[in-house]
This record gives sequence, structure tokens and C-alpha cells, in this order.
Amino acid sequence: MKITSLNVNNFKNSEKERIEFKDGINIIFGDNAAGKTNLLEAIFLFAAGKSFRGSKDKNFVRFGQDYAFTEIVFENKSGNCKLGIKLFKNAKKQIFREGVQISKLSEYLGLFRAVIFTPDHLNLVKGSPEFRRRFIDLAICQSFPRYVATASEYNRILAQKNALLKNRIDSEDLLEVYNERLSFLAAHITSNRLKFLKQLQPEAKAFQHDMTNGAEELSLDYISQAGEGFESTDDIKNRYLDIYKSKKEQEKYKGVTLFGPHKDDFTIFINKKNARLFASQGQQRSAVLSLKLAEGELSNKLTGEYPVFLLDDILSELDSKRKKYILDTTYGKQVIITGCDKEFFSGLESRNKIYVENGRACFYT
Repeated sequence: MKITSLNVNNFKNSEKERIEFKDGINIIFGDNAAGKTNLLEAIFLFAAGKSFRGSKDKNFVRFGQDYAFTEIVFENKSGNCKLGIKLFKNAKKQIFREGVQISKLSEYLGLFRAVIFTPDHLNLVKGSPEFRRRFIDLAICQSFPRYVATASEYNRILAQKNALLKNRIDSEDLLEVYNERLSFLAAHITSNRLKFLKQLQPEAKAFQHDMTNGAEELSLDYISQAGEGFESTDDIKNRYLDIYKSKKEQEKYKGVTLFGPHKDDFTIFINKKNARLFASQGQQRSAVLSLKLAEGELSNKLTGEYPVFLLDDILSELDSKRKKYILDTTYGKQVIITGCDKEFFSGLESRNKIYVENGRACFYT
């Protein structure tokens, strides 16, 4: 899989730009706040349907404008494809496939896939559980687009239940309806996450083993609010029904839903020790690198082709050994790298270097 071009109109600090990409390594360089990461964000929208920064749709629109538009042309194993997204300040985004508007995210998610790696990901080991949940969910939705609809409905029902609890509305029947639906959705989210981590672990383990010359073994353990040792998706659903029933008064007192996959987490172990508690900074960085590379490897095994790798100013955060490892591992795949210093990239074999200034692609070298 490779992206051949990106068009952006009124997207953040870019007025109107067209950028072309080539096979192998593509380098986007420029000063801080020049708009390099914005371009990666515009690309990643087509992989996950949302920003890897957590930006809202209205924040994509350039100041003083009513809407933003971004479009990519890419090649996958099925041939050439063109996708577009129109984003508004006060309206729902519009999605286009080959110039024709479509109504569902699931109609385009999975067509284009990308692995994003930013300096923030270096906190994956020690960061908050929310960060790790987001890592799992963004990866799953690219290979299993229907997961997006399940997660979206869960968040919608969760918000409705929380409003009911917060406002102290006395409606046992409605609360029961919410709990029934949440249990069903929670079971499917949990089941998908467990399946994904089970598939991701051997890939990450292999990278960690290779990177450390066999000195470190990486493993993952999903921590569910519903417990462990699940027999089936129905088993998970029934456990959540029991939890919501037994903890109903506690949730009513707190005014919020206390249990569900929105509270789940996973633990990263190195040599059977909790990496968050015992790993050095170097070990943590190796673990994160293994997880991100494993994400790309698993995408290839599930779909039959590698995703595009988006490295946002990450090489400057890695030592020479880890920088070489990620470049060697992604060799032969399309990689788009951002950074501030052109000289930093002088040793890289790239046919395409793009200088960005104030949201504009000023020249190619």
C-alpha cells in the first residue's frame, strides 16, 4: 500500500496544497509549527476516521473559513483509490469515495491503513490507561471497520446513561435498558480487544527479542472490568449485567458509570516484570517500538499488505541503535517522516524531501 498524493484546502494552517509522495522514505521537514504534523494528521484521518491527536472536526478548519477539505490518492492491492473528507465547524463531516458521497465510516475504513508513531507514543508504557485503550482501538478499527460502529454506539449509550445518573433522574426502566445495551456492546468491545492483543503479542515479542538480541521477552495482559477467563462473548455480557445490577446503587450515588471497557487497560511485561514499574527508559522505548512495528506487521497478516508508516518527529527521540532498527525494519515499505532539521536526514536514502513553511510545501529536493 502506498499514498501517491495528498490535497488539502483550508486545513489547519494550509490554504491550498497538493503534495506528492513516492515509494520508500518521504521526508517532510521544516521549523516547529510549520504544519508538518498537520499533513500527517490529514493523511491519518483516512486510516482511522479521527485525529491521532484527539482533535475535533471543527479544529481542522482554517481560521476564518467555514470548512476544510482533504483528499488522498493511494494504491492498495485492489488498485487505485481516491478518498475525500469535508470537515465543518458546525456540521457533520462529509465523506467521499471516488468523488461520490458515502454515509458510513465503515464504507471507507480499511481501504487505506497507516501506522502513526509520535513522541507521545513513548508514554505508552507509563502513560494513562486511556492512552493504551486509544492505541488498541485505533489499530482495530483499520482492520475491522465494523468495530467503529460498536465503539461509537457504546460511547453514545454511555453518555446517555451518565446524563441519567448525573441528573438523578429516577427511571429504573430506562436505566435497565441502558445497562442491557451497554453490556452487549461492552462484551463485543472486550472480545475484539482481547483477540487483537492475542494476535499482537507474538509479533511484538518477536521484535523485542530481535531488537535486544534475545535478552528481553515482551508479553501483554488485558485487564477487564468484567474479570478474566471468559468462555464467550455472552459470558462477558452476562458478567457486565451482573456488575451493573450489583453496583447500581454505587453508580447512582457517584452519578456516573463506574464499570465498562471505557475503564479497561492492558499491562506490558518485560521478562515477566511490569514494564511500567520496573523497566528502564530504554526498555520502555524498545517496548513501544516493538508494539508499533507489530501493529504494522499484524496489519499485513490480516489484510495482505503493509500499511503506510507515519513517523512524526520520532527519530530525533530515539538513540542511533533504535533509529537504525526502525528504518531497517520499515525498509521497502512506504514511510513518511517529519522533522525540523534537514541535516538530520542527510544519511537517509530518500527520493522525496519536502520543505514546509507556514502550511505550504515550498519545494521538493
